[in-house]
Amino acid sequence: MEEISLREILEVILKGKWLIALITIVAVLLTGIGTYIMLPNSQHVVAIININYPGIEQGLNPDGTQFDILQLKSPYVIEKALEELALTNSGLKLDEIRRNIDITPIVPDDVSQRAETILKQGQEFVYYPSEYKITYKINKAFSYSQGIQLVEEIISQYKKYFYMLYSDVKTVENTISNVDLSNYDYPDIVEIINKQVESVQELLESKAEEGSGFRSSNTGYTFTDLSRSYDVLKNVDITKLESLVNTNTLTKDRERLIKDYEYRVKRMELEMAKKSSEAEEARKLMDQYKKEDYVLLPDALGGQIKTENTSSYYSTLAEMAITASVEAANLQHEIEYYRNEIERLKSVPTINKAKLMEEADNLIETIKSKMSDLVTKTNDTLEDYYLYKYENNIRQIAPAEIETGINILMNLAIAFVAGIMIGIFAVLLRYYWKSTENEKISNH
Repeated sequence: MEEISLREILEVILKGKWLIALITIVAVLLTGIGTYIMLPNSQHVVAIININYPGIEQGLNPDGTQFDILQLKSPYVIEKALEELALTNSGLKLDEIRRNIDITPIVPDDVSQRAETILKQGQEFVYYPSEYKITYKINKAFSYSQGIQLVEEIISQYKKYFYMLYSDVKTVENTISNVDLSNYDYPDIVEIINKQVESVQELLESKAEEGSGFRSSNTGYTFTDLSRSYDVLKNVDITKLESLVNTNTLTKDRERLIKDYEYRVKRMELEMAKKSSEAEEARKLMDQYKKEDYVLLPDALGGQIKTENTSSYYSTLAEMAITASVEAANLQHEIEYYRNEIERLKSVPTINKAKLMEEADNLIETIKSKMSDLVTKTNDTLEDYYLYKYENNIRQIAPAEIETGINILMNLAIAFVAGIMIGIFAVLLRYYWKSTENEKISNH
């Protein structure tokens, strides 16, 4: 067979351009269909989170226990996420969702290089990652958007779960609204209300020092603002109720209140006697021991150094005696107060105080309403503060998005190139076949 020139090859290819185009189109279409069929099994939802708080670099939780990222896909977290998305009764199995979630630590390149160098030197290298890639293989019952929502919600619920376990979250209980005050006498109600306000203000003062400058974006209050609101409630409404009760010796059952006060006096007398005895015993022991202000320690030259003995037994006894004496004195003051109240209750004539009691009941309801509103604002502000304080402990640094293991464009590009090559080969093969066939005919 004669040799074929490059020009003839190009002419053959140009003549067969429609065949080449047809084969290329078929190759691209078949690749596209195959990719489409395989695509659902290769798509995942991916998100990245960052853990940042003192101790994570040592692999520890805020309380010093071992950190475990698998808490992110714990049954509690997954169940809460499903509840929030109203998917609890969708037929999805919790264990199946957990199996479809993979958590991969992200190790920076510089750390990997340093680890490789250290390990080559025969030394041990330990690294605790602070960034993790969350990969969720989408369940067949989910759409892609539902899969993204689920991953976002799982991360959100994990944050709340983490805060609940390891943060110093404190909220205010609305004692006044939760307790049935009709079972208590007016003096007791005043005491309950005052204690509730005092406990809330103590919490607010500590938070004001801890988070100075914080103002809730939700309520618009600072902790100092809230404390002032409780001051207004205490100085106006509660003082008015206290004055009404004390001035008029207001009680629902005078005899019962007197007996209650007498019982309190007896208990406090016993407690005072106990504290007085403790103070006396401590003083007796102090008399038996000589106070050791200094102790002698040997020095390097064989001599002795005189140093102050700050933890002597004598000092401990003195502290015990003072504490017990102070507590006994405080109890004595309370006993005197209740004795005076008993005498005052006995000396007041029995008269109809229906109007005063009605006024007191109305004041109590007003205080309960204002207190309930303040407690709600306080808890909303506290919740906002805890989110502000701990929001950077766990951050989602990459939003959840669909990621596929198949590169569609690359597959189509390969199919296009392969189609052209197969088409050219087919055209040349056809030309060769016809040429050799004509040559055989000529020879015959």
